[in-house]
Amino acid sequence: MKKIILAILMLSSLSVLAQRQGETANPKLDALKNEKNQAVLQQKIKSLKSGTAEDLNLLIQYYDKDAVKKDAVAKILLKKYPQSQNARMQRMISFLKVQGVPEMEVLLGSMVKAYPNVNLDMEKSLLSSAYAEVPDAAKVLKFTNSMKDPVFKVRALAMAIDLMAAIDNAAALELAASKLDEAKKLKGKTALIEPLKVDPKAAYDDYINIYGKLLFKAGKNEEAYEYTTEAYNNIEDKDGELVENYAFLSSLNGKYEEALPILANAVKEGKFEQKYIDQVKIGYEKMNPGKDVDAYVAELQSVFIEKIKTHASTLLINEAAPGFTVTDVEGKTVSLADFKGKTLVLDFWATWCGPCVESFPAMQMAVNRYANNPDVKFLFIHTWENVKDPLSDAKNFLSKRNYKFDLYMDPVDPATKRSPAADAFKIDGIPAKFIIDGNGRIRFKVSGFSGKNEAAAEEVVQMVEMARKGA
Repeated sequence: MKKIILAILMLSSLSVLAQRQGETANPKLDALKNEKNQAVLQQKIKSLKSGTAEDLNLLIQYYDKDAVKKDAVAKILLKKYPQSQNARMQRMISFLKVQGVPEMEVLLGSMVKAYPNVNLDMEKSLLSSAYAEVPDAAKVLKFTNSMKDPVFKVRALAMAIDLMAAIDNAAALELAASKLDEAKKLKGKTALIEPLKVDPKAAYDDYINIYGKLLFKAGKNEEAYEYTTEAYNNIEDKDGELVENYAFLSSLNGKYEEALPILANAVKEGKFEQKYIDQVKIGYEKMNPGKDVDAYVAELQSVFIEKIKTHASTLLINEAAPGFTVTDVEGKTVSLADFKGKTLVLDFWATWCGPCVESFPAMQMAVNRYANNPDVKFLFIHTWENVKDPLSDAKNFLSKRNYKFDLYMDPVDPATKRSPAADAFKIDGIPAKFIIDGNGRIRFKVSGFSGKNEAAAEEVVQMVEMARKGA
C-alpha cells in the first residue's frame, strides 16, 4: 500500500524531477563515475558537497550503492536546502523506511518539528492517502486540513477520496460531499501557488470527476449526471469510466443519439452488466424502430467474446505443472494432488503489488462466473511477503475490499529466504496467473495486468473453458 501511494504522489506531483533523476543519460553523473584521477574526483566531490541542491542531489545519485555516504549527503541537503524539490524527494523516500501508517505519522511529526517554515503539504498528502486506505476519514481530514496550499489541499483530498472509494464508497461519498463547497471555491481561479504549483482548474475538475463517480456508484443518478456532465465537458483527457458513466446517464435523460455509440462500444468491449444492456436496447429501439434489438445486442457481445477467444488461443501451452505446496488460511498444507481432476486458476499476488490490486476487480468477475461450479477452483496465493504477519495482512486487505477469494499463503522458507511455490513456477514478477487443467498440465500462464476489467475477466473465463475442454 505504502509504495503504491508514494509512487502515485511522486509521479503526479514531482514528475519532472523524478524523470530527471531516472534518466540514464546524465552527462554530469557519467563524468563523475568515469573520473579516473582520484585527486580530481575528490576535488569534484568536495565542490559538490558545498554546492547547490542540484549538486548535492547529483552526489546522492553517485553514492547510490553506498548507503552510509548517500545518507550523509542527504542530511546535508535536508539541512541546507529544506525547501528544495530535491529535499522534498528525500523526505518522501524516507517514508519507505518505516513500517505501518502510525509509524509514518510519527515520521511526519518529526518533519513538522524539524522544518517549521517548510511547506510539507506533499508529505501530509502521503499520510492522508495512507489513512484513506485504512479507511479513516477523520485522519484524512486531519492531514488535509493542516495543508497550507488550498489548491493542493483539494487535489490531495480527491486522491484520498478516490483511494477510500475502493474500500468504502459510502464513506468516500460522505467525505467528498462534506468538502464539495471547498472544492467549488477553485472554480474560475487560474493562479498557481508556490512551491507546488497545482492548477486550480485541474484540481477542481479532478474533484468533481471523482465526486460524480461516487454518486454514480451509489445510484444517485440525477446528482451524478450534473457533476459527471460538468467533468465530461471540462476535462480534455477523459478516462474511460468518465466517458461510459456520462453516456449511461445521458441515455437515462433521453440523449440516445450521443449515448448509444458509446454504450454499444462498451458492450463490444465486455460491458455486460444488465443495466448497460437495457439502455443499449432502449436507445437502439428509439433510433431504429422495427429492427431486431436482441440480435443487435447479441452481435455486439459476440464481437467481444470472439476477440477474446482468438487472443487466448494464441497463449495456449501444454506443460507439466510443478509440484508445489501452499497453506490455506487455517495453516493446512495443500498441494497440486489435492485438486486432482479440477481446473485450477493460480493467482500469485501480494498486498504491496500495484498491478495485483488493479487486477482484482477483474478476477472477482471471473470468480463469480464459477461460483457454483465445483470443478473450477481459484487459488489466490499470497507470495513474496514483506511484513511480519503476512496472513493477517492479506486477510485484512481482501476483507476490507470485500473480495471473495480463497486465500492461500506461500510462506518464506526460513533457510532459503525464498517463497517455494513462486520458485517452483519460476516466477520473476507478479501478478502471475497459471491455468492448470484436470490432468495437472499448465495450459496458460499470464504475467502482469493491463486493460479493462471486463476484457481481463473474460480472458480468464475463456482460458478456463479451453483448459476444461482440453483444447
